[in-house]
Amino acid sequence: MQTEIGPANATTLQGLVEQFRGNAETAAMIAFDQTGSAITHTYSAVATDISRLAAGLTGRGLGDGAMIMLWAPNCPEWIIAYLAITVAGNVVIPLDDQISAPELDAVLRHSRPVCVFTTARHLPALDTSGGCTSVFRILLDDDRIDAPGWRQICSDDVANQMPSSDSARVASLLYTSGTTGPPKAVPLTDANLMSNVRGLVTADLISAEDRVLVPLPLHHAYPATVGMLSVLARGATLILPSGISGPELTTAARLAGATVLLGVPRLYTALMESIEAGIRSSGFAVRTSIPVLIRACTALRRRLGIRAGRLIFRRIHNRVGADLRILASGGARLDPALAWKLEGLGWEVLTGYGLTETSPVVTFNTPDCKRLDSEGLPLPGVEIDIEKTRDQPYGEILVRGPNVFSGYWKNEPATRAAFTESGWFRTGDLGYLDTDGFLHVVGRSKEIIVLADGKNVSPEDIEHAYEASPFIHEAAVLEINGALVAVIVPEDEAIRQHGAMRAKALLRDEIEKTMLTLPVYQRIVEYRLTRRSLPRTRLAKLRRHLLPEIFESAARAEAAPPPAEPKEGDLQLLQSATVNAAWHWLQERFAGSGITLDSSPQLDLGIDSLKWVTITGEVEEKFGIVLNTEALSRVLTIRELLYTIDAAARELPATARPDLGRSGAQRYLENPAWPLRVLGWLLIALSRTLLRSCFRLRVQGLDRLPVEGPFVIAPNHASYLDPLAVAAALPRHLVSNTCWAGWAGKMHKGAIYRTASRATRVFPVDPDRELGGGIRLGRQALQDGRILVWFPEGRRSRDGAVQQFQRGIGVLLEESRCAAVPVRILGSFEAWPYTRTWPRLRPITVVFGQPQSIAMLLSKGQGDGAPAQICDALERCVRGLTP
Repeated sequence: MQTEIGPANATTLQGLVEQFRGNAETAAMIAFDQTGSAITHTYSAVATDISRLAAGLTGRGLGDGAMIMLWAPNCPEWIIAYLAITVAGNVVIPLDDQISAPELDAVLRHSRPVCVFTTARHLPALDTSGGCTSVFRILLDDDRIDAPGWRQICSDDVANQMPSSDSARVASLLYTSGTTGPPKAVPLTDANLMSNVRGLVTADLISAEDRVLVPLPLHHAYPATVGMLSVLARGATLILPSGISGPELTTAARLAGATVLLGVPRLYTALMESIEAGIRSSGFAVRTSIPVLIRACTALRRRLGIRAGRLIFRRIHNRVGADLRILASGGARLDPALAWKLEGLGWEVLTGYGLTETSPVVTFNTPDCKRLDSEGLPLPGVEIDIEKTRDQPYGEILVRGPNVFSGYWKNEPATRAAFTESGWFRTGDLGYLDTDGFLHVVGRSKEIIVLADGKNVSPEDIEHAYEASPFIHEAAVLEINGALVAVIVPEDEAIRQHGAMRAKALLRDEIEKTMLTLPVYQRIVEYRLTRRSLPRTRLAKLRRHLLPEIFESAARAEAAPPPAEPKEGDLQLLQSATVNAAWHWLQERFAGSGITLDSSPQLDLGIDSLKWVTITGEVEEKFGIVLNTEALSRVLTIRELLYTIDAAARELPATARPDLGRSGAQRYLENPAWPLRVLGWLLIALSRTLLRSCFRLRVQGLDRLPVEGPFVIAPNHASYLDPLAVAAALPRHLVSNTCWAGWAGKMHKGAIYRTASRATRVFPVDPDRELGGGIRLGRQALQDGRILVWFPEGRRSRDGAVQQFQRGIGVLLEESRCAAVPVRILGSFEAWPYTRTWPRLRPITVVFGQPQSIAMLLSKGQGDGAPAQICDALERCVRGLTP
């Protein structure tokens, strides 16, 4: 029969271990290795190993308060060593397995351990650390001459060497994650830790039959107390996966039958993104029906308490882990919208709040009593108070109870600052208690940004808004000189799938689109891109005190990932004479840019969609290679560009040029068959009727238009109504000979749009994949004597003002030598701005300007080269047009 820790039972970790034998042959731990194989450790075996190792430590004089460091990755031996150190009456100092050398040295000098449990991989770092010259090393993974394995330390002389347990003694010294500054040492006693354990066990969050998957590093208080001590105290089974990747977690969950997953918000964000990506890549029926079903199941769960998702989305559950029913989240605030989505999918979501200094749990939501927009109710015996200031509805969260530590180790100033005069611990977090006692956390006081007008801004809220974009991997908001700014890390794979030639512009569009959804005071005034991952703790919290330096470095070459050592594949790639020549040419062409194989052509070297046209032309001229534009659209590094060049060189002899033939897109320039021609007439007639009757269209300057083509019409672009307005404004005899440049992502996305585009001669322009192809089609239309409508801004205006013209129009006009008619459309932004889903009835005016020859544009424009001068002059002409 299994025994459990009750409210009046064990008060020390030694007492907890003594109860392990009552669970006999029940699995205490199931650990997976890299091959997917699992090793099971029973409670009886674990208790024996702990007792023998503790006896061995005391037999070697390592007892009675000795400082012993534990520096290793998650594994059963880590847990055995942790408990053995504490059972022997010592202080365990768990360290991040990925701690940096300077941080390691600082911890060693501060704590002065006499012994360290570690792995063979870490021995060189210990040898070179100035703070670890005479520390006794014990290996958890190997036996070596210079460091014994942990089993060599074990002793069978258990009975006479165990010290008496004392709940008031320090059991563990944990170093804070350092999200806002240098880490501080937090001593936690047996009483602190066991008060948390008893509270969690008596809440019946899990049963003895549960199997809890813990991918989080155990050196943190949250997984150590909630995922290790509480699970073992309950007599349940702890599952240790081989890693933290999706396949490693799902393998462990499925094979071990995990019923509970202990995670952090970023893990559940990744889980939801994976599910949604799978839905998007499915067939039409799944793509359209599943999101509706998720919303319906979420509403049922939220309003009626019905958990229909577990049955409806059984296939998703089987893929993640068929037995998994509880998703526990801690370490940071879980977005309530995400929590409810996961509930709608059929999982039970449990959240809580705490800090290292509180052992760590302060509040938590239980299955029977939870509010997912809150952090739950206090742990039994824990008191919460709110210290309000400045007439705010919230204030600093204060905590008092048996779980709260007594003060920082060897840091009296920090201790004094951490407690009120009456003994309440200052959490540094801001929040409030609702009428039912549920705690709501607003943000961290040191992270809240106070703007010049006194408004308080939580950076996390803004970051979540930007990270909702599929093209943004990470976002960090900070304050510089009184203004909100951000560091953005792109999501490479999403950009690659979308088409990477215009990556920087794509990110700009996404950022501006998100800004329009935020209140004015939450909008950033500047952002910088970096391809380095943002600094985070092992529980995925941003280390915000490092952000100002990152923001500054993002404007320089440091924003790119550090140059990687050449891989074997790189060396083999560069052995190709063509590739080697291309690599040297690129180094010369971008000299001074710090170009490496890992450099991004778009983000580091500033190559936009038009410059790609130039680059591919130069490659063809210098090396006789025609690059595939579809392959180029997926290129995100110079290494990938060289692989593309290599593939093209192998497929096409250097002396051969492909016969491109007639492009399939060119059919959009031709007069369609009579059924489509009739459809085109009807669509033009409909746009005329719509614009003239509903939007009171006014047209000026028609007499300035040439009587026939070829010429280019260049309007500003502020709304989806602009093409309709131009079509309605043009005389019928000109419309019948007009071709239109249309964004491929909109006008050629589906069968309906493609049919309408064919009927009205709207040809595709894809700046993300092949701008050069669009320019060639435009030039072909002009050579055929057509009139061409080309929107030079490349996108709709975000504020109604005329934007900078893109150089594509300059290249097109220079090559075709045709005249351009500037056009100003007024009122369309007010009728249908970027932020509205549906238009509103507002008057629209179209003003045609005087035709501009190439010579006239070159004489008026400024810039580097003819295309830039043409763009500048044409933009000035459009801006100067008024009713």
